[in-house]
Amino acid sequence: MSNENAPPQFVFDMAAAQTARNFLSGTAPAEEVAERMAAGFEALYDTGQLADDLIKAVERLLVFIESVNISDVDLLLHSFIYYTANFENLRTPRNKRPLFGGLLKPRPRDAARSQNAAKNFSTYAFGIGQGKAPLKPEEWTPESEEEMESIMTILFPKPDPNAALLGSLQGGMPQD
Repeated sequence: MSNENAPPQFVFDMAAAQTARNFLSGTAPAEEVAERMAAGFEALYDTGQLADDLIKAVERLLVFIESVNISDVDLLLHSFIYYTANFENLRTPRNKRPLFGGLLKPRPRDAARSQNAAKNFSTYAFGIGQGKAPLKPEEWTPESEEEMESIMTILFPKPDPNAALLGSLQGGMPQD
């Protein structure tokens, strides 16, 4: 696959944060979570090295999280996704309707995107600690990001309502 159609850095940052959130929920190993996340982006971007880069980013995020005292890691990671979707940096709101090009337009793959994601996260976390960066507002939902709907549906897939029913039916059926 070409390295010319990678997600923009801010999309990669959000994917890394959501991969870390999903991994920390304890439902699957990090590699499996990263593979599922990368597979979700296949329709939009080339994902040849995406899963490996997500794993590297998650490792860096977790090393940083372990090195500082964070009381609610899930809230911080979720707030980072909100922040990344809405801000270029601590002082600049994200232009969600650029005049030229597209907000989610593929970019050349940056070999340092894992390090950049960890750096961006640590900058945000220190901004939170200093009171200069915003936490996710209570009313914010991924669905409110209309310009990034295609990305948010990958990051926050709707649960299959039939999965719970199917699981209970299979669990309640006698085994042959």
